[in-house]
Amino acid sequence: MEEIIIDKIEWSAPEYNHKEKSIDFLWAIGLGTIVICGIALWLANYLFAVFILVGGASLILFSVRHPQEVHFVIDTNGITLGKEKYVWKNVKGFHIKKEDDYALLLIELNKYLLPIYTIPLPLDQVQSVKESLLKVIPNIELEENKSMKFMEKIGF
Repeated sequence: MEEIIIDKIEWSAPEYNHKEKSIDFLWAIGLGTIVICGIALWLANYLFAVFILVGGASLILFSVRHPQEVHFVIDTNGITLGKEKYVWKNVKGFHIKKEDDYALLLIELNKYLLPIYTIPLPLDQVQSVKESLLKVIPNIELEENKSMKFMEKIGF
């Protein structure tokens, strides 16, 4: 079988679009966490109270955290997403979704848990990425995860 040669394409992008949260948002999360935790303690549901405290603290920490830059590489061997490398035999297909000021590269992997990865793609590289990927994997109709869309809508 003949090996397909792909020109190396590299770019970096933030792992997600950060939206600045107001201090009111943080107060609302904190107060909501304390109220629900208080109710759980009043009902003697201690495990649920701990769960709510951990969840509220995590929500606040991830709200103020800024995204890291992730380096993406497409080459003959596969696709690299940050520190993870996937060979082409583990990739089912791709789809490029163009938005107004950016594009999204959706990659479907042979995984059971979270099989579709959403990768931000610069608009100037859309055509070269599409041409390269078509050499090794099919362009299939993919949609972003509904949970990801929901989280974007509420500001995460």
